Amino acid sequence: MKPPEIRKRLAETGRTSASLARHLGKSKDSVSRLLNEQRAMDVEEHEKIVSFFGDDHVAAPAFVQIPVYGYAAAGGGDRIALAEDRVLDNIEVPAGMAKGQTIAIRIAGDSMEPRLFSGELVIVELGIPPSRNRDCVVEMKDGTALVKEYRGMRDGQAFLFQYNPAEEVRLAVTQIKALHAVKYRR
Repeated sequence: MKPPEIRKRLAETGRTSASLARHLGKSKDSVSRLLNEQRAMDVEEHEKIVSFFGDDHVAAPAFVQIPVYGYAAAGGGDRIALAEDRVLDNIEVPAGMAKGQTIAIRIAGDSMEPRLFSGELVIVELGIPPSRNRDCVVEMKDGTALVKEYRGMRDGQAFLFQYNPAEEVRLAVTQIKALHAVKYRR
């Protein structure tokens, strides 16, 4: 194991050069010189470094990047375009918040005010069905999406609610590609 690989393993596993120095019984300065290739490594030191990493796994990232959608779709004031080429930005969120395929949607329009406001972000885990009376993203077959409150499904229709104006919204299930639960607001 050469110094560049040691530096890489330290970064990947979340370990520090100070903990490596303690394991080797060397000073931090000595390990720093080793990592910067300012001194050679002996055979015994090499064996101890290999044992230091053992079966360590790469540390999970603390934050991940997720795409933000929010361009208004043609023909609808509160519809969002969900096409790959319609990503507004990418945001960084804690890794634990983004399980599976996760996206963010910037609310467009005022149909959900005062619950959700235009410009506010919602974090959505795709493929997780919404719970009754909770916010959801309705992914339409035409490549657009709506953010509404989910009320249930029956007789081939999805029942949703919007706050402004306060009214029930009914959509034929044949128009819907998927329903996704809103996990967080930001």
